[in-house]
Amino acid sequence: DQGLQLDPESQECKQGKEQVLAKISETSRSKEVDPEQIQHAMADPEIQRILRDPQINLFLKSMQENPAEAQKAMMADAKLQEAVSKLMAAGIIRTG
Repeated sequence: DQGLQLDPESQECKQGKEQVLAKISETSRSKEVDPEQIQHAMADPEIQRILRDPQINLFLKSMQENPAEAQKAMMADAKLQEAVSKLMAAGIIRTG
């Protein structure tokens, strides 16, 4: 995203972003858990901060108990959307 902020028309940046998003999507649907990926993610201060957030913890619990309601809550809250996106990218949340 930073490259696209500097040059919104850069084809290289656009292709790179598409490739990253495709890999994130593929990884999040995978049933296989990569322990090294999880360990790396858990060492990330931003992931640690997200996981310590009480609102995020309530959301994660509601995802297990009532996924449809949690999905509605996420769609209405930009902070939740961003946090879930980061947790998915890190491999913490999987959809598969």
